[in-house]
Amino acid sequence: MGANGTNGAAGRRSGPARERRRAERSRPPNRRAFTFLLDEQLVERARQEVGEGDVIRSIEAALVAALDYQLWVREVSAGERELLS
Repeated sequence: MGANGTNGAAGRRSGPARERRRAERSRPPNRRAFTFLLDEQLVERARQEVGEGDVIRSIEAALVAALDYQLWVREVSAGERELLS
């Protein structure tokens, strides 16, 4: 090992921390299944008032917001994020 903490001619660092980061990147993201229940009458009313495309976009936006909120709750609970962030 050279004086600058590198190994070999390429100057790449090695060690347990590097191996841990490589293993973390190779694992799939931590995902959990969620179930969302939609009120049939509300969806049908929205379909009639604004059209199918807008209903779908609105549902997608609501799902993204719900998933983002769940992630925020987990991060705040784990101390990884500030409450007001």
